[in-house]
Amino acid sequence: MAWCPRCKNEYVEGITHCPDCDVDLIDQLVTESEKEESLEIPEDYIFPEDFDPRSVLEPKERPEPARLYKSPQERYADLKSSAWTFLLMGGAGLVIMILGWAGVLRLPLAPFALGVMTALFAAFVGIGIVSFRNAGKLRENIDAENAFTDSVIQWYHTEGQKSPAWNALNTDQPEELLYLQKSELIQQLIKEQFPQIDQALLEKLSDDFCEEDFSAS
Repeated sequence: MAWCPRCKNEYVEGITHCPDCDVDLIDQLVTESEKEESLEIPEDYIFPEDFDPRSVLEPKERPEPARLYKSPQERYADLKSSAWTFLLMGGAGLVIMILGWAGVLRLPLAPFALGVMTALFAAFVGIGIVSFRNAGKLRENIDAENAFTDSVIQWYHTEGQKSPAWNALNTDQPEELLYLQKSELIQQLIKEQFPQIDQALLEKLSDDFCEEDFSAS
């Protein structure tokens, strides 16, 4: 038997050319695993001094996905909207379930299913109440969070941009690389001055400052 090295089709004896791929057939296919096993390192090959075999054998760590920053006002609005949704759904469901238990409405549910649905809608009401409480606490912290953000912005414009670390940046490089280096430097400077800053806010501010810098240049 003969095989096509491209489409892997098998041909009967006597055929030597694949009409579909327009290549000559071979007597035996080599699988990917066989290719890997046949890979050998030349005897005279010299590994670099800083070569770490763990970088090949161990899986690389996956970077954490970037978190999208939301302002306190946006988080408050989202939480309040969710609270109203749970409260209205739960309240309306409880009314229907109570009418079903009282026999006013004939629901196509067995007593056990009716009990489960009643507990579910009651849980919705509880989640809505808790969400309203959390929204209230968040609203109380809006001014404090905004004041903290303003202090970071003011510090960067008055002190951060004067850091000697900026002189070490190589400006004679592609704009994309320069942007990344500036973003990393900004995050480092802010993190040193405000170690308690949220990572999502830090990334958002570094992007904003980079955009300001590139727009001004």
